[in-house]
Order: sequence, then structure tokens, then C-alpha cells
Amino acid sequence: MLGRKNTYTPDIYEDQLWKIMVKYEAIGEDVQYLKATMQDGESAFVEPGHLIYKSSDIHMDVQAGGLHGALSHMLSGSAVFLLKVNGPGVFTAAGFLPGKILEVKLNGNSILAEFNAFLSMDSGIEYSRKFAGIWAGMMGGEGVFLEKFSGNGSVFLHSHGQPLELNLQPCEQIQVEMSHVLAFDDSVQYNVQRIGGLKTMLLAGAEGEGLFFANMAGPGRVWVHSISMHQLLLKMIRRQ
Repeated sequence: MLGRKNTYTPDIYEDQLWKIMVKYEAIGEDVQYLKATMQDGESAFVEPGHLIYKSSDIHMDVQAGGLHGALSHMLSGSAVFLLKVNGPGVFTAAGFLPGKILEVKLNGNSILAEFNAFLSMDSGIEYSRKFAGIWAGMMGGEGVFLEKFSGNGSVFLHSHGQPLELNLQPCEQIQVEMSHVLAFDDSVQYNVQRIGGLKTMLLAGAEGEGLFFANMAGPGRVWVHSISMHQLLLKMIRRQ
């Protein structure tokens, strides 16, 4: 639950119990933003494009992802670095569209998320990019790269509209329209399938609705957006 204090032991402090007590809150109802309150010595990571404001006392460090990280982010259209914010102080972050804040707690496991969703995470979590495949990225309406989060602590994602959580049992399968995929456990197997041929594509219109599905197979959790940013933007363009 949001509004709690998160305590965990990062791997870099093997010889002592290092407690991180960053307090996170989701503010708002249908249009939420994330508020993080840090004490002296506490830190977190935030996506720079989603940062709203910070206390003047907060010191920030730029954490670059290296050449591969920079290249992947340039191709996906998001920032090529993260900001490490160091307390004491407060910072806030939000998504680009109305929606909810989703907290995913990692207990030594990993998740994959679409690149527009990430807001912030605890400082002990490892962050990397994973190539999702040109077909999945370019034809599915989302980025070519997925972002991977591993370790212990909390990751905060922004869902367009209402986030839906599905818990797949071993061998259980679902099909999710590509632009509605928010995140999933790395234990979930996935591939992208095109539904229908040329006639279906023409009937579906410019949005390409219902054409590309992610086949997701358990075990593991899958989170989906109730609103597709890709389809929403295309509909807005058509109304101009």
C-alpha cells in the first residue's frame, strides 16, 4: 500500500542492516501524482521527464545508463538518464495522462515495464533495458525497449486510466492488446501476434485497434492500462 515506509537491505551493505525509510504517497483520485518524503541520508531514483517539483535542499545526481542505455532510450523516445535524488526533502512525480499510481514491491524478483510507465523507485533496485524486438515495438505501438527492475524495494509506475492486475497460474494464458500492456513479472513468457490480415487492418482503422496482441503465459503477474495512450493520441489527431 502507498503511504507506507519501506524497509529493505540493499546488497551493497552486506555487513549491516541499512534501513531506507522513504515515505511515498499517492495524492489524488482519478488523476494521481506521487509524493516522496526523504530524511537525511535517504535517496531514490526518478525519471526526469516525470519530475514535477522538489525541495530546494534536495541534491540530485545524474545516473547515465551508458552507451547502450542512451541508445535504447533515444530509440524509445524517453530520457537517456535517471535522476538520483538525495534527501532530506520532498519531490513529486506524475505521468503524462490522467491515471493511477501503481506500486510494485520487489522481493528479490524482477519485472518488465513499458518505457512510458516508470516514475520512481527505491535506490537499491537495479535498472536496465531489455530489447523487446522490432516487431513488438514498432508494430505494437509501444517502445522497442522494455525497462527491467530487479532487487528489493518498490517501483512506482503510472497507469493510464485504471491499472488492472492479473495473476496468471502456470501455463495459464491471456492475450493483451499491445498498447494496453503496463508491466509483468519476468517469469511471464510473452510474444506478439498479429490478429487478422489486410482486411482486418483496413476495417480496424488508423488506430490499428485489436491488431496486435501480446500472448502472455504464466506463472506471474501482469498489469495492464485501461486506457491506451497510443490509441488515444491517434483518435485525438483524427479529430483535428
